[in-house]
Amino acid sequence: MLASQTSPAKPGGDALPRRIAGRARNMLVAAHALEHVLASSLPVLLLFIREELGLSYTDMGVILAVGSLSGGIAQFPAGLLVDKLGSRRLMLVGFGFALGGSLLFSTAGAIPLMLVARVIIGVGNATFHPASFPEMAKASRHSGVGMGMALHNVGGSLGMSLGYALTAVLAGWLGWRGALQLLCAVGAVLIGVFAVAYPYLPDDHDDTPEPKAATVRGRPGSLRGMLLNSQWMPVIALASAAALAGAFGNALQSFLPAFLTSTRGVSVAVAGAFSTITLLAGTVGSIGGGKAGDRYDRSLVVLTAATITSLLVLGLAWAPLGAAGLVGLLILIGIFRSIPRPCLNAITSEIAPRGKSGSAFGLVFGAMALGGSITSPVVGYIADRWSMQAAFSLVASLFFLHGLVIRRLYRVRPHADAAEVSDN
Repeated sequence: MLASQTSPAKPGGDALPRRIAGRARNMLVAAHALEHVLASSLPVLLLFIREELGLSYTDMGVILAVGSLSGGIAQFPAGLLVDKLGSRRLMLVGFGFALGGSLLFSTAGAIPLMLVARVIIGVGNATFHPASFPEMAKASRHSGVGMGMALHNVGGSLGMSLGYALTAVLAGWLGWRGALQLLCAVGAVLIGVFAVAYPYLPDDHDDTPEPKAATVRGRPGSLRGMLLNSQWMPVIALASAAALAGAFGNALQSFLPAFLTSTRGVSVAVAGAFSTITLLAGTVGSIGGGKAGDRYDRSLVVLTAATITSLLVLGLAWAPLGAAGLVGLLILIGIFRSIPRPCLNAITSEIAPRGKSGSAFGLVFGAMALGGSITSPVVGYIADRWSMQAAFSLVASLFFLHGLVIRRLYRVRPHADAAEVSDN
């Protein structure tokens, strides 16, 4: 059995003032929304870029994959820096990279410069997530980590949904370059406000000694020694499940507009609106997942929602649907696909070794991004070679496997004194 090395906050310890915690949560949600507005702009912009440059679906998949790959590689080092330098500083650095890379992308006239820009954007996105999620865990420690993660995910879903629709409208008005440049300008102003107003969040106080690992191979403090240390094994196992979730989520988000335009015959603007509806529905799923994760076995919540989501995506790929049926199915996909995410993030927070939350989130989100980097070109190739329906059938199976792995490895009791990771 693998057990978490994290101890709960002491009853009666120094609690973060409710006003400061609330302000931090609100600002983190808003920052997450902005980060996802930028992230969601690319799948829509690629539909305009495809017409201008004559890109294939495989080309689109490669452009998307490069950002996921660079982000996946950079997530864990970014997490290490978060633990050393602090979350606030790294969040600002991450936004700087994301905005700078997006501006560079807006000037590109060929694929090579787009790939360079995507690498920079990926590094920026990699920095934000392992910095912001530990902060949300600290701000939510005394009010429910599951719901705190749910609110953070709601910010991402709202940003993603706004990004799809807003980008489609702006690109039709200003062109894809002007749209991206305007988004970057607004983002720079908002991040300036964040830099000035975000409060300091102290770590939880816990004077108990840190448990010693059963076995450590490799030089103490080295990467090899850390990864083989028993207190990191639950995080490593969770990262493997996160890779499947990232493969599913990245493929769905990146290719949903293209899927809708190619198989359902809708315009780019309508595809953007339908994608927005799907992601808005995800806010309901995130809240539901946060509440369920604080009350029930999180692994069972993940498996149930993942199974339903996979069946719904298969229905989207193959079922004959009218307009009303299509919208209804997209809403259900948005709801159920978002339920597992707060549970996954809460598990990460609970099993992270003490003082290493940034590294743990970096490892998990890095695996998630790397999973997405692999599937984007594969989905694009399958769509070019066979059909979008076949590609989305593969996408559906990935999320089901994610649920199975979580259920197999993690049986987490909410409100327990220590989260348990069971191999039974």
